[in-house]
Amino acid sequence: MSWAACCANKQMQDLVFGQSSSMMYKDAAKGRREASCQWCFELTQMFVLGKSVTWICDNCKGVSDACEKCGQPVRQQTIRKDNYKTCSICFLKNFKKVEKTKVATITNSRSLTALQKELEKVTVFRTNAAKAGMLRPFLFLVSLPPVQRMQIAINLGWTFLVEACLGDAHAEAWDIMTRKGLGLRDRMTRMRDTWLRRETNWYSVLLPLCEELCVPAYMNWSEEFVSPKMSYAEALKECHSGSPGNLDSLENEFTDKIGKQQRARMSSLQACSLAELKNSEPIRKLLSLPCLQNPAVQPLLSYAIDSSYLILARRDGSDGTGAVEPEDLLHDVVTFMSGVCETEKDLFESCMSVAKAKIGRDGVVMERDEAPPGSMLNANIAGFWLTMDLLDIDVGTPTGKILPVVFQMLLHKGRLLMHGIRLEDYSRGDFAD
Repeated sequence: MSWAACCANKQMQDLVFGQSSSMMYKDAAKGRREASCQWCFELTQMFVLGKSVTWICDNCKGVSDACEKCGQPVRQQTIRKDNYKTCSICFLKNFKKVEKTKVATITNSRSLTALQKELEKVTVFRTNAAKAGMLRPFLFLVSLPPVQRMQIAINLGWTFLVEACLGDAHAEAWDIMTRKGLGLRDRMTRMRDTWLRRETNWYSVLLPLCEELCVPAYMNWSEEFVSPKMSYAEALKECHSGSPGNLDSLENEFTDKIGKQQRARMSSLQACSLAELKNSEPIRKLLSLPCLQNPAVQPLLSYAIDSSYLILARRDGSDGTGAVEPEDLLHDVVTFMSGVCETEKDLFESCMSVAKAKIGRDGVVMERDEAPPGSMLNANIAGFWLTMDLLDIDVGTPTGKILPVVFQMLLHKGRLLMHGIRLEDYSRGDFAD
């Protein structure tokens, strides 16, 4: 079983990332099949959850039941007009067309200029987001690659691939925030204490996550965070400001604290091994790049190195103590930090040239495992699921649904800063400060 095997609930997280007996692997192998996923529209490996008839996609982690007509996995809670729970192959005549559209959307390259125009574009969705105090997360979502927005929607409970908004960054971003019952704004009402708040703005999304994950019950806010805890009126003003300094500081602190919590779960052996890797020539070249010297980029860089190392150390099915080569770590870190524009690999050209090609025992150069073009694997979410497992967060809880979405947006903030893009430069025109 590969390290990317299914891990969308606690049982399967334990199977992939925790201590697993050979019997558990054998039981998982019995419930394994190749099928077309109704979430990501890819022919992929599906794994059964326990002894149920519920399946999970190895690529997008979408959970499915069996089709009542052909037995193929079908998205949960999908009942067609004929009262059958049927898959898209049985119900949709254009299944292949949807699949081709998805591949074309994911593989469509985006230049830095095109991204800047997308962030400047004025639409009704942008106007509504600014009025709701959700402009910053809206712009974060707009700047994400299409494949990551698709993955976020799947994590929250639906898919863009059969929606009319597919390919429209502004429409997709607004849908992620406001979809009834499933969007980010509606899910926040299920977090503790959020029912007391009169408006779900960006601060009221961050605050419950910070309180639940970073502030123990026996400590005060000021003992953990440098950023002040704002009142409702102060938060409302901050969310409707073109230069929200307190929000920006809180975002950086929260990202840094989640990364430190994951680092604290490493064993002493893992910490020593990672320290040795950081002293290797490829990683030292990476750490010295000018684009990574911004303090706001450091949480992204630290998290990328830690997560990439932990995943590579588990790829052989061990307990996280497997050998990791510096070249493999460098390759995975660069992949994790990419996702802004088509020319971003030029930023890492100097350090990538230092990495040596892997030579097999037969003297042949070994090719690295890469996600196929147009696949949902390009969303690169394995690190987020690993973080959820290490922090012991159940993905079925409100926090487990919201954290991967918010954390993915905040990490992307560091990627944008590597290219000199600050959201404040694109949001001042939306507010009359």
